[in-house]
Amino acid sequence: LRWKRQMDASDTIGPRIVLAGVMDGRGPYAAPTDVLVDTEAEARAAIEKYKAAGYIQIKIYSSIPPKLVPYIVRVAHENGMRVSGHVPAGMIADQFVDAGVDEFQHINFFFLNFLPQEASKTNTRARLTLPAEHAAELDANSPAVAKFIAKLKDKQIVVDPTLGVFEAEYTARPGIASPSYAAIVDRLPVQLRRAAFRGGLPVTGDEDRIHRASFQAMLDMTARLYRAGVPLVIGTDGIEGLMLDREFELWVQAGIPPEKVLQLATIGAARVALADRERGSIAPGKLADLALFDGNPVRAISDIRKPRIVIKDGVVYRSEDLFRAIGMRSEEHT
Repeated sequence: LRWKRQMDASDTIGPRIVLAGVMDGRGPYAAPTDVLVDTEAEARAAIEKYKAAGYIQIKIYSSIPPKLVPYIVRVAHENGMRVSGHVPAGMIADQFVDAGVDEFQHINFFFLNFLPQEASKTNTRARLTLPAEHAAELDANSPAVAKFIAKLKDKQIVVDPTLGVFEAEYTARPGIASPSYAAIVDRLPVQLRRAAFRGGLPVTGDEDRIHRASFQAMLDMTARLYRAGVPLVIGTDGIEGLMLDREFELWVQAGIPPEKVLQLATIGAARVALADRERGSIAPGKLADLALFDGNPVRAISDIRKPRIVIKDGVVYRSEDLFRAIGMRSEEHT
């Protein structure tokens, strides 16, 4: 909240923040948050506190008791807030959607929907390892998959795939620059550069092929959701800004046209964040927050990696200066 106030006042350089408040249940796998709820009274108090602080959304995390989800949704909606999150352990995505949520994060939960016998484990690393082992096995043309996609479309459930998370976990190998960072690894500060070579999930034998096939299944499913008319939003789980560039590239790699990816990332994201009246597109009466790039990302999506000028609140920032300020070399010096 302090950062938001400073950025809104232009006392600190930064974006316009839209707030989503995380909450989790107590237990050994609880998220690193002080907002832990196990009862309806605790959930209501947390939601009302978030609402009073200006948050527009609640993000449910993996150890929330499943029986609390419908109550959290009802109270959040009563307060005019959206509800998104991980599918908690003990539920599958189909049940999460039926509980009334507006959105779920991470495409792994789509695949875990078809592994209901494993649902109790998904507040552990199993939410990463199980899809790595089994996503490629899912028959994307099966009636069960078609039925679930139709439900997502009919209910207009927003899906935030965060493909970069799974590319890094399923395809990166120790000692080789992660594909998530490969395009910028030489520009990164040394401590971040080191992390780019640590690899993803450990693999032996045929696991390398299986994990890569599972990541391809996630790319294919994201494109299928797009074609089916399921609302999608572009998010990341990595370095702010820089990982968004990679997410754009992965969505295009999946088969979504670059201009549609850019629309989803701008006006589409603004609509999801309930901010489209003032941002998300260039139009009279909207905020004049602009980014100028060298190139044309509609033709070549990777041109999104070449910002030159950012304008916010009438202040013009040179991208080269901003990169230098965070210890990163600008693109033009590589």
